[in-house]
Amino acid sequence: MNNISLSKRIIGALSYLSILFLPVIFPLIVWIVAGPENPWVKRQAKFAFWSQIFPLIYIIFALLFISVAAWHSMVVNLGAFSGVLLTFALLIALLLYVYNIAMAVKVLLGRE
Repeated sequence: MNNISLSKRIIGALSYLSILFLPVIFPLIVWIVAGPENPWVKRQAKFAFWSQIFPLIYIIFALLFISVAAWHSMVVNLGAFSGVLLTFALLIALLLYVYNIAMAVKVLLGRE
């Protein structure tokens, strides 16, 4: 077991668990506020932030692609194509939701 204090592990776990109560914002605040004396907490908050914001970034790019494809009539069956892209976005969001909860438990137990 590593020598990370319980308070730092709780903050790191809360960064991941914030997907339940304040996604993206809480890890960003922890990432900014944690000073250079807390590199472990800063790293956990950074990982939590990116794992929580990635589905949003993917959805924005998918919607932009669908919009451009519809505007230029690039895709023949746009409804099915957009359904596949958005279903993939839902799958990514679900996997990262489970990942965040699993990482919170791992961090809290001191295995990260």
